[in-house]
Amino acid sequence: MIYMVEMNLMEMDRRVEWDAWYVSHMRMLITIPGIHATQRFECLHGHPSPFVALHEVDGPEVFASDAYKATAGPFGTGEWRTKMNNWNRNVFDGLDQTPDVPEGSRLLVVEDGAEASVPAGLSVNWLTSVGLDKSVSRRGVVVCSVDQARPLEAGVPGIRVLKPLTSRLVEAA
Repeated sequence: MIYMVEMNLMEMDRRVEWDAWYVSHMRMLITIPGIHATQRFECLHGHPSPFVALHEVDGPEVFASDAYKATAGPFGTGEWRTKMNNWNRNVFDGLDQTPDVPEGSRLLVVEDGAEASVPAGLSVNWLTSVGLDKSVSRRGVVVCSVDQARPLEAGVPGIRVLKPLTSRLVEAA
């Protein structure tokens, strides 16, 4: 399953510091039982929640675990909790693993109803919300090349074009 976290940083003058904190936060997350991988993204056009993280999880029960509650979640973000808004946390079923989006590729996040705007030849992996906020019921993801995503970068309603900010981190074997 995929745990998708979306947010906006309200204090962009602290972006470098926040990015550094977030990488250490990601490294901590993959030590929690039930969280297997993580990757972080930024939207290339205006959006109320321009930052997205995808985490590969066993299921919604991970968020009820003592290990998760002790170090992660809204209260595990320390001072950054009050510096982020437009924050949504959804667990989606439909893919067992988070997609690996390498540098030089893009991740499209497609809202239900916007699939007609996805470039021909790209296949949307549809996800169904099964936990946490359930702020959307259905959402799709597509990994594509920069060239395939370029026509959408100016902003197409219902489609976010995200560039990877980090590589996909996986739990230690």
